[in-house]
Amino acid sequence: MHKLLCLILVIGLIAGCSPAPVSDELVVAIPTDPDNFHPHQSVAAATAEIAYNIYEGLVKAAPDGSIIPALAAEWDISPDGLKYTFTLREGAKFHNGREVTADDAVYCLSRLANPEISPKSRDYTSVQTIEAKGNQVIITLTKPDAVFLALLTEFGASIYPREAEEQLSTKPIGTGPFALTAWEPNNSLTLDKFEQYWNPQLPKLEKVTLKIIPEPTTMVNSLLTGHVDLVPRLEPDYLHQVEDQPDLQIIDSPMNLVQLMAINNSVPPFDDIRVRQALNYAVNRQEIIQGAGWGKGTAIGSNLTPAMGPWYIDLTDMYPYNPEKAKELLTEAGYPQGFSATLHLPAPYPLHRNAGEIIADQLEAVGIKLKLEVIEWGTWLEQVNANRDYELTVVGFTGRLDPHTMLNRYQSQSGRNISYFNNPEYDELLVQGLEETDPAARVEIYQQLQTILAQEASNVYIMDPSQIAVMSRDLKGWANYPVYVLDLAPLYRSK
Repeated sequence: MHKLLCLILVIGLIAGCSPAPVSDELVVAIPTDPDNFHPHQSVAAATAEIAYNIYEGLVKAAPDGSIIPALAAEWDISPDGLKYTFTLREGAKFHNGREVTADDAVYCLSRLANPEISPKSRDYTSVQTIEAKGNQVIITLTKPDAVFLALLTEFGASIYPREAEEQLSTKPIGTGPFALTAWEPNNSLTLDKFEQYWNPQLPKLEKVTLKIIPEPTTMVNSLLTGHVDLVPRLEPDYLHQVEDQPDLQIIDSPMNLVQLMAINNSVPPFDDIRVRQALNYAVNRQEIIQGAGWGKGTAIGSNLTPAMGPWYIDLTDMYPYNPEKAKELLTEAGYPQGFSATLHLPAPYPLHRNAGEIIADQLEAVGIKLKLEVIEWGTWLEQVNANRDYELTVVGFTGRLDPHTMLNRYQSQSGRNISYFNNPEYDELLVQGLEETDPAARVEIYQQLQTILAQEASNVYIMDPSQIAVMSRDLKGWANYPVYVLDLAPLYRSK
């Protein structure tokens, strides 16, 4: 009996000392709600970031910026650049259990390219026909379009079942590694592993909960107390609170995001280039990087970042910090005593709010008095992004795989042109950039486009802030992308 009791005790001690099971769930903190999960209607980068896990297109972006297969197992481009033939992956299924067909791709992409249906159709004007032939999708263009394949990696080009058309805004159905199973607005979203995902190796987690936490202090406290496992984009002024924490790891990478003070070029006094140039001379980028970004950022002089590699041209020297030069230009423009204006700042983004406060101090030194208005993100999207009813705003434009989709927002008739920038030479170069097939010639064109934006002082371009991802030390599989996505599929916990 004594031996039996001892044996039971030993077994109990061994069981008690065995390691806790590795969790297959994850809690992620994000600052804002998605706006709309319909691929053709959503305009918020925060939505596309999450949708990367729910939807897929024919192709998708990889962490190194290359384009890799998604629902298309392979593709072929004709020598003249006019015909794209995509062969679908066998056995891929939607979250409703139905198999993906070429007709689904034709349906979705045809709607995307239709200007009467999708505001995103502006990027697909070169599409002539989209046809299904067996398990192939054949897209014919009216002219070569160097950026077309990269466009197909974006959220708008996602493939979904036509029978789900009316529900997608709140109940998305895609083919991604996770399915959205619950959404409590302003609280949380729940993503569950899609058991029929075409890649049996992914996702590695069973469940991900996205907690909407607008206040960075609360976000950090949740991370420190273990209620949150991952903050994909920590605001830099909170970095000191998580440094040297033994249970956390910090991954610092370029974000490929253009932070800028956008200027409405169509309203006085900002319709005068001398005033816009004065703003550029009056702003000290390095002070903003240190003060708002805690030194985590790279100064930029136009609407591309160094993360774009050979496409990027360094124009930061065009407007060195020179408040006296700014005052001279304001006097020439008829504002020797300066003027007053309103600067709108988006509430969910402390980096932009802090940058705006520093800019206000800098501009006051040359006589420009700014009224700061912090507005909710939904209001910003409607008032500033959609209606372009503003004077100045600080915001970030997310990176893309190809420079064209970052620079074509300044085409004079573009609905994304919140600056109301208008330059015929710029418009013509955009057309040339699409049709040019020589890589070196394209690089030259897009560097010219960046130069025109800087010369015309279209906006005040500030920096590419660092993406600071903070997560539990046992979390593995994190990958940084040159585009605004959050890839949850490869994440797992180490034993």
